[in-house]
This record gives sequence, structure tokens and C-alpha cells, in this order.
Amino acid sequence: MRTPRRLAPALLTAGLFVTAAGPARAAEPATPAVVSPEWLAARLGSGDVFVVDARTGLRAYLASHVPGALPLEPSNLRSTEGGVPGAMHPLTTVRMLARRMGVPPGAHVVVLGEESDVDATYVATALRLSGLPKVSVLDGGFKRWTKEGRPVTVERSLVAAPAAGPSTAPDRTAIVRLDEVRKLAGDGRTVLLDVRPADQFAAGRLPGAVNRFWKADLVAEGDGAGSFRPAADVVAEYAALGISKDRPVVVYCNTGHQASEAFYTLRWRLGLPDVRLYAGSWVEWSMTPGTPRETSPAPASPTAKAP
Repeated sequence: MRTPRRLAPALLTAGLFVTAAGPARAAEPATPAVVSPEWLAARLGSGDVFVVDARTGLRAYLASHVPGALPLEPSNLRSTEGGVPGAMHPLTTVRMLARRMGVPPGAHVVVLGEESDVDATYVATALRLSGLPKVSVLDGGFKRWTKEGRPVTVERSLVAAPAAGPSTAPDRTAIVRLDEVRKLAGDGRTVLLDVRPADQFAAGRLPGAVNRFWKADLVAEGDGAGSFRPAADVVAEYAALGISKDRPVVVYCNTGHQASEAFYTLRWRLGLPDVRLYAGSWVEWSMTPGTPRETSPAPASPTAKAP
């Protein structure tokens, strides 16, 4: 398996978010968090990449998809646990599913949604945390891919024989549970980031949480609509909420699905060292007796609106 060449840097090198870690080894370039359609098209069919179609609903995949792609949507990676809907499967189970799909050891996995959306970031997050060493999201997703006239097909790819396990251990510390959130919420350092729409944030939230709608990370209109905004453009907006490399961050939404976008952006696009995903999110918090909540009569933060 050849190593993909000319990879873009995965981390933003702004001092507020990441610090220089010395020169990177040319033989092992960092895996980019996001790749462009041009990048993928240049490698499609080479055996260097494995494309995962994370769009919700098998019908979309069957209608047309990127050649060689196999479907794996968020619902395949979630279940109800303890009455809480949408819990992510254990990371060992996620890795087993990837292995059954035939993801080769060392392959660069590229995940795409309809746009640069929460379906893509949820699946990419699960795969990265499960121990797959090289995972990226396709910028702009299937919408941008087709808009640029890239090839599509209706032929279903064959699932290869199960591949060997990952080269790294699952990162179980990135998924935070209810009891841990209780402790972190009161430590005076941790930022609780609620990425739901402003009206939902106002109606009920974890005490002390700040709000920034997840879609604020995406281009809202024009030719690039649905693609990620440049990392440099969103740094100041996160910093205005008190989010930096020096403070732990816990990201939540209703069930952990939408939160995956901000988690992915903060951890792998901006390079924050201590970002965690509260998988149970508001649904679990609000249904648990004795958990404190805050409300407000109107949207509390203008940053909750998409740009």
C-alpha cells in the first residue's frame, strides 16, 4: 500500500490553537482532516484510498455514488443504550464494521456526506477514534463532487475480505459520559460547547454552556455552499467563546450527531489538544433526574447563526 503524497497540513498553525511541534518527517506526512474533490479524483482507483459514503439513506447511494465507494451511514454506528437514543457503538465494534467493509491496513479512508455535513463528520470521527490511522472528510461532499463534474456510478462495489486490525489503539478518552460531564461542568476550566440552533439552546442547556451553531463552520451560500470555511476564518469565532488550546472543551448537541462536526473541526482541523464529545448530549442530560439546566428567554448568542 503506497502512502498518499503531497498531503495538506492537518492542523492550523495559529498559536492560539496549536504550537509548533518541530519539523514533520517527509516520509510520514500528517493525514489531512479534509481533502478536496481534486485530491480524491487524482487518487481514485489507485488503491491508495478507500471511499466511504456516509449519506443518510441507502437510496441516495443506490441512485449514484463515487466509484468504488461503500455505504456506511451514522445509523449503522449508533444504538439506544440505557434508554438514551443515538449512543455510539463501542469503538471496537466500529473498527469491526470497518474491517468487515474491507478497509485495508494503511489505506487512506475518505468519508463523504451530501455536503461537509454531520453525517460525514460523525462517521469520520467514529473511524478515527476506533483506531484507523488515516481518515479524512471530503470537502463539500457529494454535492460538490457532482457539481464539479466528477465521475459517479450506480454500480455497487464488492466488499473485500475482512482486513487486519488498526495500527493504533481506540481512543476511548474522547467520548465523555454523563458522570464525567457533571464533574467537568463545575471545574471552572472546561468550556461546554452547545452546537444546537439558538432557539434550542435558549429553551434548555447545560449550565454555563456557550452556543455556536454547527453550521457556522460551513460556507452558507455561493459556489462553495456546504463546504468547510477556511480554518483561519473560524478561529476568532471560537476564541470569542473562550475556546483555546489551553482549556478543555466538551461538545454536545441533542444526541451527539451534530456535535461531531464541531468536535471534528476543533480536534482535527484546528488541532486543539483536549476536545471531547458528549455522546449522550442534551437528550441524556435532560432525561436524567437531578441534572441542572439553564434557560433564557431569547437566543443568547449571535454566534449561533450561520454566517
